[in-house]
Amino acid sequence: MAGLQHHHIPLHESWLRRLKQSNPEIYQILAQSSFREQARERLYQYLYRCERRLLSRWGIRISPLERANTRECLRVFRSVISPLMEAATNESSLKILHDLVQGKVKVGQEVTPGFVEEFRHLFRGVVARSGIYRKQRSATRWEEETGRRAARLRSEALDQLAEEMLAFEARYQSGLEPEVIKLRQTNVRRIRRVFKATARQWRDWHWQLRHVVRDEKTLGRLIELSPEEQAGIRASREHRVPFGITPYYVSLMDPEAGSPHDQAVRAQVIPSLEYVNYVVQSREDPKSLDFMREADTSPQELITRRYPSIAILKPYNTCSQICVYCQRNWEVEEVLSPGALASKPALDRAVKWFAGRPGIYEVLITGGDPLVLATPVLRRILEPLANLPHITRLRIGTRTPAVLPQRLDPELVRLLARLHAPGRREVALVTHFEHPYEATPEAAAAIARVRRAGIGLYNQQVFTRFNSRRFETAALRRALRLIGVDPYYNFNMKGKEETHGFRVPIARILQERKEEARLAPGLDRTDEPVFNLPRLGKNHLRAWQDRRLAMIRADGSRIYEFHPWEKNLENVPPYYFVDVSIWEYLEDLKKQGESLSPYRTIWYYY
Repeated sequence: MAGLQHHHIPLHESWLRRLKQSNPEIYQILAQSSFREQARERLYQYLYRCERRLLSRWGIRISPLERANTRECLRVFRSVISPLMEAATNESSLKILHDLVQGKVKVGQEVTPGFVEEFRHLFRGVVARSGIYRKQRSATRWEEETGRRAARLRSEALDQLAEEMLAFEARYQSGLEPEVIKLRQTNVRRIRRVFKATARQWRDWHWQLRHVVRDEKTLGRLIELSPEEQAGIRASREHRVPFGITPYYVSLMDPEAGSPHDQAVRAQVIPSLEYVNYVVQSREDPKSLDFMREADTSPQELITRRYPSIAILKPYNTCSQICVYCQRNWEVEEVLSPGALASKPALDRAVKWFAGRPGIYEVLITGGDPLVLATPVLRRILEPLANLPHITRLRIGTRTPAVLPQRLDPELVRLLARLHAPGRREVALVTHFEHPYEATPEAAAAIARVRRAGIGLYNQQVFTRFNSRRFETAALRRALRLIGVDPYYNFNMKGKEETHGFRVPIARILQERKEEARLAPGLDRTDEPVFNLPRLGKNHLRAWQDRRLAMIRADGSRIYEFHPWEKNLENVPPYYFVDVSIWEYLEDLKKQGESLSPYRTIWYYY
């Protein structure tokens, strides 16, 4: 079963004992119920009594915040044992629970510790014993005071929170720190020597593209590669899975393999053997790699549409380097593929399609990375769109600020500035920075050129196992603001099977938003946590009304029922998504040397 091979499994009896201790009453109900339906009815009666008790005078003795958590736990428990959700998901948490307590299945065989941990926390939560608020801060005293005394106590509590945040953030080096800048300068000199390049050539984006690294032998001359990295790159080349890295981006990697600082940088572009094997196996059914079901949302060649007022144009189907977790990497033949540019007739038909739809006022030009194109070619794509009177925003999706800042040269900026007409038409760049280690003086200088032209830059982070530790994303947002990029979206990883090793439980992105981002000033946390659903588009992860926890599987993974953005507007069916196990994610963090105590509340994010 998934996840079992990754960690030592304690004895079955030990896990059962922990489950029983978390709530002896529920355990007794399960143990004394002869069949599942009997257990279900008795559990519903028990949960009803718990809720009545919570709303009685007894509930006054419970902290209001603990009461709020208990209400959520009661709602979740009802959902995951309901016949409705069993029919919708074709799974039954109740059957597994009942069989587990009855001795018909065992932890470590048919059931993982992740399943037990989910219900252990639910068992505690429904009786207001989550333990979330076991740590008392001086903040609990300030409400008992008034005036300056209250203000000073409150300030002391805020100092404590700020110091904890800064202590975490200090673990994640930024590319703006003096020692990192010095290291990168050494890296550049080393890479230039290998390529026999001058400083002027290094600053030329055309030179960077001509020298994109495409194999493990060349990359191994520039940085040390682990055996796993070498195997992944070799397999990608052997099976024609797209791979490529710009020399500039290589310079952001530490010279030695296994550095604790550049994991997020390397993981983005160096494919694992597991990833390559899955992609190769899936080629027999290419639709399996199209997680977002773009084929079902493309009304016209080169165009994707999921919303009323915006549509996507994909004129160029490749990039300067390939991200392993890319939504559309299944469409890319190779890095800088010669045939990636759409034909003029196809582009003309796409512009004509936009011309006939006055309800669309924004075009997202993406791909692929359109800014890899020469400026005259890019102008021939953008100007016809800008000439449509109803198009008031051109949004360009590009990773060049992060992986090829040299591309944001004066010629390109002049083109963008000419198309950007305040009060009439906006041009905006949306990019992907993933880690503070990618924020560099070179990127800051390039971004400054664009911002001086009045053009905004926004970041869409992809939340992965390589940037999801406590306050790691908060550190990225601070670095982004310093180089002139506004946080925009924080994307939960798509449910693509080939990128399972990148995925993070939805509960973790909810925890990050509440417990980490909220501590920072508003301008540092303006991004929105979202999850892209196949065919449907973005679902905002803040509000309960957009989703519900439907089921918990034997491997500890949650199944969510996601409601489309059209809810209350159109009767569009929901989407059922199988998340990655919280237990598996925490075990992976533990292997990295993380203390799990700061993550203990993750189980109560639904």
